[in-house]
Amino acid sequence: MEYLIRPMERADLDVCAVIEQSAGDPWSLAQLAEELENQLTGGASRLFVAQAPGRPVAGLAAWQLAAGEASLYTLTVAPEARRTGAGTALLRHSLEALRGEGAEVAFLEVRASNAGAIALYEQAGFSADGRRPRFYQNPTEDAVLMHRTL
Repeated sequence: MEYLIRPMERADLDVCAVIEQSAGDPWSLAQLAEELENQLTGGASRLFVAQAPGRPVAGLAAWQLAAGEASLYTLTVAPEARRTGAGTALLRHSLEALRGEGAEVAFLEVRASNAGAIALYEQAGFSADGRRPRFYQNPTEDAVLMHRTL
């Protein structure tokens, strides 16, 4: 399926909050709204959504961009849109946009048990370079640290 990747808009907040509820450590509507306002007022937040033509938003990615470094805070795809290319498109296009804004390196953390996400990030050129013991809660789990040069 082909996805359009675009900056998140206020009208996307409710559906993105619902999508986030399918994540292991979901962001709340209030958190998404705060990050979006930061982006809209020129702050470091960069939020993107994936949407197929004529369909609702299928996923979102939230980054922070500062001093040439892009940090991925969340990348969540709606359960019904997983394995359709939405995550790959979100990652690829958001990295291109961030590079266009001066990002030289990208960082992320991912649950050690999330093999699908780790594979997605590895396919996008990320390499594992460390762990944060007991970083995640509900359930408690290590985070795998990953990075890539842009």
